[in-house]
Amino acid sequence: MKSKKKRLRVQEIIFVILLVVAVILGSLSVAKAKGWLIPKQPQLEIIDGTINLDSMTLEQKIAQMIIVAGLKDNYYPWRNMQVGGIHLFALQTTNIFNNTIIDFQYGMPIHFFVTADLEGCITPFANIKNFTAASEIETVGEAYEKGFQEGEFLRSLGFNLNFAPVVDLHDDIWKCRTFPGDEKKIAELAQAYTQGLQSQQVIATVKHYPGKTLVVKDPHKFIVTAEIDKEDIYPYKYLLERRNVKALMVSHLITSGEIDSQNLPSVVSKEVIDKIKKDFDGLIISDEIHMLGLKIFYSSLDEMYVAVFKAGNDVILNFDRDPNEIYHMIQVIKDAVEREEISEEQIDNSVRKILVAKGFNLR
Repeated sequence: MKSKKKRLRVQEIIFVILLVVAVILGSLSVAKAKGWLIPKQPQLEIIDGTINLDSMTLEQKIAQMIIVAGLKDNYYPWRNMQVGGIHLFALQTTNIFNNTIIDFQYGMPIHFFVTADLEGCITPFANIKNFTAASEIETVGEAYEKGFQEGEFLRSLGFNLNFAPVVDLHDDIWKCRTFPGDEKKIAELAQAYTQGLQSQQVIATVKHYPGKTLVVKDPHKFIVTAEIDKEDIYPYKYLLERRNVKALMVSHLITSGEIDSQNLPSVVSKEVIDKIKKDFDGLIISDEIHMLGLKIFYSSLDEMYVAVFKAGNDVILNFDRDPNEIYHMIQVIKDAVEREEISEEQIDNSVRKILVAKGFNLR
């Protein structure tokens, strides 16, 4: 009898141990999936708004170059990795937008870029407010007022970077994202919009360089090729010459003609990016890298990650919802820098531009 009780007792202990192990393993699995096991980056050296770039780890520098989807589920990993920005999609109310941004920004040593696609067409704020579509704007005054009102609205919620204005000459896909008129009128309207937006301390992003992004096929779904004309480039030259625009977004189109991407998507063409940098010292931002127009061009994500950094983009949009994949991307680029496939000087130059755009001094 005693022997039987002893066996039962041993079985109970084994059962409890196995149960505890299962709970621990399950918890670790959940923690890993949520990105809770991603290591937290060290505290940065920031004194009176001045950052010592040499005090940043290579991982911190690379992370500052990435804008991710601003999902509340990823609150801890985004903050622990110190990524450069969060992009917010549709939410129900202004209070939810505002509280989400406040929560993300609270206590961050380097605040996030908080970005939106507010073009006054199809917007993430449809449940809250209607905005005039770019296609309905006729005068410079209307364009300035549109920029001012959209900037005022975005700033009130906590946004500081808008992916607008669109200066493609035609929009045959959505029918509402571009200004009306020829290239000269579009350039003038975009300039006025930019001035209005940035008067509210919201950075404008002229897009989608080098043009024709909305007239062939949707680069969200397809690899797209286009021949770029002088008219397509005119709005960019006009805006960049006036040195008002602070950011420019590069598309995934494979281009020929006035801008030749050498059979590569423009966003990964070093020739295209270098040409922009000759006339522009603002932020060069990639379009979202999981759009199929870029993604299916490569046989692996790692190859794509290296290409988009190596080309010279300052800011990379990666809206993958898995924080472990974003961390993996950082490690892939870190390895590429350490083996000198990507120069750390190039990374430093991009990070300097980002930190200055965020209002920091550097030493």
